Amino acid sequence: MANKKETIDEFVDEVVEEVAPKKETTKKSVEVVHEHNFNKTEAKRKGLVQHYRNEPKVAVSISPFYAPYLGNVVRQIVNGIVVDVPCDGQTYYINETHASHIITKIKRVDAMISRQNKAGDVKNNFEYSPGQLHI
Repeated sequence: MANKKETIDEFVDEVVEEVAPKKETTKKSVEVVHEHNFNKTEAKRKGLVQHYRNEPKVAVSISPFYAPYLGNVVRQIVNGIVVDVPCDGQTYYINETHASHIITKIKRVDAMISRQNKAGDVKNNFEYSPGQLHI
């Protein structure tokens, strides 16, 4: 894993080989195949956990203002890896991938609130011709 891999699949295949090397099985029963697939999936998951731990950390702070929209704790799951960030206004350092998803959620809530405020401003929502007003 010293060199950079071109795709995540190459990375996962290398991790699978390190954690659970392939064995030649003579008996191809359903249990053996299932166990092999489970071990491979578990090795992929462990490799992804390590991958996300090695990513650069980003400061994320979620205001209590967003708690009614996102919940008291924002749970973000990416590829089966879970990160929880409380909506308490404190700064938490999480990996880039999860942080980008959480920031996207916050931006989506901001856009929704902005649309609600524009639509709720009845005094200024008068249009002289159809299609003049863009909400």
